[in-house]
Amino acid sequence: MSDSPLVGARKFEAYVRWSTYSAVTFPVTTLLGAALMAGRSTGAHAAAPAAALGLVLALTAGNIVVVNWSIDHIVGRARRFPVGTVAVWALTLAAFVVVAPRIPLPAMGLAVAAAIASAAASFVPALDARRALLLNAAILVTVALLTGGSEVPALVTGAIVISAVLWACWSSAWMLRVLRELQAAHEMRAELALANERLRISRDLHDVFGRTLATIAVKSSLASELVRRRHDERAAAEITAVRQLAEEAGTEVRHIVRGELRTTWDGEVSGARSLLESAGIRCTVTGDPVPQECAEALAWVVREGVTNLLRHSAANQVTLATANQDGEVLLTIANDGARPAGSAQTSEAGGPVAADIGEGMGLRSMSERIRALGGHVTARRDGTWFLLEATIPLAKEEPA
Repeated sequence: MSDSPLVGARKFEAYVRWSTYSAVTFPVTTLLGAALMAGRSTGAHAAAPAAALGLVLALTAGNIVVVNWSIDHIVGRARRFPVGTVAVWALTLAAFVVVAPRIPLPAMGLAVAAAIASAAASFVPALDARRALLLNAAILVTVALLTGGSEVPALVTGAIVISAVLWACWSSAWMLRVLRELQAAHEMRAELALANERLRISRDLHDVFGRTLATIAVKSSLASELVRRRHDERAAAEITAVRQLAEEAGTEVRHIVRGELRTTWDGEVSGARSLLESAGIRCTVTGDPVPQECAEALAWVVREGVTNLLRHSAANQVTLATANQDGEVLLTIANDGARPAGSAQTSEAGGPVAADIGEGMGLRSMSERIRALGGHVTARRDGTWFLLEATIPLAKEEPA
């Protein structure tokens, strides 16, 4: 899986961090710098501005510490909350709020508003929209109380600065959250696709090689019996067929891995008949033609059903019958090798399964293919006969 989404998330996280650093430092430093220049032009005493500048630098450092904690909280790397640092930072902010209005420079009320906004913005990335809105309102009320409403232009400008800084920081953090959620969804989708592909390969391997191994077992047994009876030529022919099956199995593995495996109804019926006859079982195929949209799924049923009856029954006769009726296609695989009463169960796909066909992955795989088309699979016993039935509804034709 490509790691480009993860790289993109890290780059955007770095962007959010540095843009938030700018947001929580730029308003205070810029406004205080403007005030200091104004103070120089008017000849104001430098001691008070220097003290305010020291408080601003301490406040900015605290803002950056809290921003780091807030963004770490978003990305799941939250450390222990820096209580001591935040306590010093809060005292610094309180000192600046007290000292700044006493400095005989213009726009210090706006500097106080910017300081409060930048401090609040440090927490905003870790908040949801409702809490951010409440924090915004609380800060605006606090600034209004501190200024006493005497400087209306500064108050309005401060409100705009506070809101802009807060929501710029919050929106960047929100986009980071969304990107991380998209990244997690991308990774989950990739993992699900990988799991589905593994399931497909394991299912196809089981379905294909169950049949192949059953065929090899039958032909090997037949070759062994022919050797004992000294029918060397026929035994050699069966051994050659076993070798061909092994070679074909390698080709089928490559097709399965590439997703190129295709099963046809005629091919599976022909293969089933040949396999059953090799095992000395008479096979009869009857019924209606199988519609194209159902052919592949029913072909898998034939493959799995014949493989299971070779493994689990002592049949002498097998019938493959198809019927198109009442808007459905019904495939019935019947054999006369059912076990005595009481040893088999009746089931539908997904429930308990008759012992004659086993309870392993094969029936689940077969049932999944049929269910994907809206059908179902049942297995039941009728006297000495065992019946495996698969039903698939046909698509209704649109009226002309």
